[in-house]
Amino acid sequence: MKNAVLSLLLFMSPLCLSAQVDGGEIGEVTVRGSRVVEKRDGRWIYPSEEELGSSPNGYSLLQKLSLPGIKVDVAQRVISSVDNMGGIKMFVNGVPATRQDVSALEMSAVVRVEFIDRPGLRYGEDVAYVINFVTKRATGGYTLGADLMHDLTCRSLSDGAFARLNRGTGEIGVAYTFGYGDMRGSRVSEDAEYTLTSGDVKRVTRYDLANRERNSSHSAQLSYSVADTAFVMQARLSYDHGRERSSAERAIDNDGRAVKRSRQNTGNATLDMYFKRDFRRHQGITADFAVTNIASDGNEFYSEGAPYVYDIDGRTWAVQGEVLYDNALKWFNVDVGMNFCQTLTDNRYTGDAGARALYRSSEQYLFGQVSGTIAWLQYTAAMGASTRYYRQGRWRNRHFVLRPKLDVSCPLGSGLRLAYSFECSQKMSQIAMINDVAIRRNTMEMVMGNPDLKPHRVIEHLLRMTLTRPGLMAMLQGYVKLNPNSNLHHITRTEDDMFVDKQLNQPHCNLVMGMAYAQYDIVPQHLTASASAAVFLCDNKGIDYRHRHTTFNGTASLNAYLGRWTLSAYFDSGFGWMEGETRGRNGADLQLSASCQAGPLTLSLYCRNPFRAHPVTLRSEMVSAYLHKEVVIRNGDAGNYVGVNVSLKLQRGRKYRDIQRSISLRKPDAGILRK
Repeated sequence: MKNAVLSLLLFMSPLCLSAQVDGGEIGEVTVRGSRVVEKRDGRWIYPSEEELGSSPNGYSLLQKLSLPGIKVDVAQRVISSVDNMGGIKMFVNGVPATRQDVSALEMSAVVRVEFIDRPGLRYGEDVAYVINFVTKRATGGYTLGADLMHDLTCRSLSDGAFARLNRGTGEIGVAYTFGYGDMRGSRVSEDAEYTLTSGDVKRVTRYDLANRERNSSHSAQLSYSVADTAFVMQARLSYDHGRERSSAERAIDNDGRAVKRSRQNTGNATLDMYFKRDFRRHQGITADFAVTNIASDGNEFYSEGAPYVYDIDGRTWAVQGEVLYDNALKWFNVDVGMNFCQTLTDNRYTGDAGARALYRSSEQYLFGQVSGTIAWLQYTAAMGASTRYYRQGRWRNRHFVLRPKLDVSCPLGSGLRLAYSFECSQKMSQIAMINDVAIRRNTMEMVMGNPDLKPHRVIEHLLRMTLTRPGLMAMLQGYVKLNPNSNLHHITRTEDDMFVDKQLNQPHCNLVMGMAYAQYDIVPQHLTASASAAVFLCDNKGIDYRHRHTTFNGTASLNAYLGRWTLSAYFDSGFGWMEGETRGRNGADLQLSASCQAGPLTLSLYCRNPFRAHPVTLRSEMVSAYLHKEVVIRNGDAGNYVGVNVSLKLQRGRKYRDIQRSISLRKPDAGILRK
């Protein structure tokens, strides 16, 4: 029987366009002459020399790759999703990457970019995309570098420096980044209609006359690692400190005045220990443990009629760990893991808010996964189970969650591949929304936590067809997300005409999405274009409402490589959504850039939203039966924006070999409720 199955697989392999690359994974699909290799859970992209040589950092490289569903803001060092399918996790050699890590990437050492658009259970919840930069491991020499980003049209900068020293199997690295901003271009306008208990409608118009936001940040990181053929150890100590100050003068109905001021200081210290041991017969054990302390304090002041003032003093301690066992058997791969997180949070609200949120939470998560290839069909079947415990005062919540996941794909010939994914899970709102703290937004509105909030189910279906050919990558996909018993915001009205925003478990919040994407090398290695179009159908049913909303999104990009020069353009029409009784849309965004490389020095010039003095960054509308409110946010600092980036990397005596990490721990939540 075994020989028969083996013969069948050997017979089918050429029909399936299978290839063995980097370790010989069964079932991967590549097209001769293409720099894209289709994998079971996504694709591997091998950047060209032109793309690597013209990219000063990882953000610039991702912009040039034009990954579907991904928006890259190179100037602000931000990566986001445009399809609302979940969050994005960044890795370098399997290690969760910070902003510093991505900025400090050595382009000469980048082997490939792994783009996982069907991530497995091991990456956690609410993760739609995983991006992993695979680089060669330095075994000798040193690297010194600096990455300086300065905004010329507003007062903002982000300057970082790093150093790495390698000797044999060891590496020591240090990195530091300083950020500063003094922004004065933001303006918020609100038009609200409040239906009072008397039946009368009170109309209030609020708009900013002046707005100033100041922030500064310090981020430092020290790491030490040892890696040989079968063993890897890495210790990383990081500390982040941020300080934010904001003030606004607001007009109310053209005759009143309001003042809003806030400040916040946050310090985050983390010690992370990572171990990996490989054994014979393709077996390995990986472990990651982290201890985190978050300290925050702040003050909120708002005067609309009478002043409303409160202070915030918060502390969070978290201990996390994960252990993973993997075994590459003859016919399939097995992954089994365990994850735990223990958190203690103590947030004190003094002044007019007058509350204390002291809560403990714990989570234990077990998951198992089997993946392999049967004839022409690639599959991944997984099951996760977790227990979650939450305690605050008299409230006690314990939830048991099952999370099945199935992913199958098959080649159709001529570079075509069809894939289907199914996943069922449960999600919980942020910690701040499940406490018993109440915060006023203004004289008429209040936001309140709900300790009785229960997790809601999430059922996801994804059907995707991809085409990979030399110089061309195209994709069609349909996505359905069902959220029964959803955690949705609900507006209630008190007897004294206070409008309270609180999350409740409500019937459903469903999403249907269709998307098309294509990337084409117009002139190979010199001119590349990409474009995408998507339609979103939102269906929200609450306790006392039913809302449907249809919205569209489109993107386009163009990259030209002209010797030492690189020219790039990116356009995003803006992303729309509807959740509960709030619908909104992000503003359109146009980014232009030009960069020139001279040895270890790369100089880049960025322009954003040219010929737009005050672009709209967000437009939202609340359509509750008690409260109808339209909010428009404009940002003059993002209009006619010009910034310059200088990147310098000096290397000496560099020798490389490969290294890979494979565990991701979730960042703890401070759990502070804000307006």
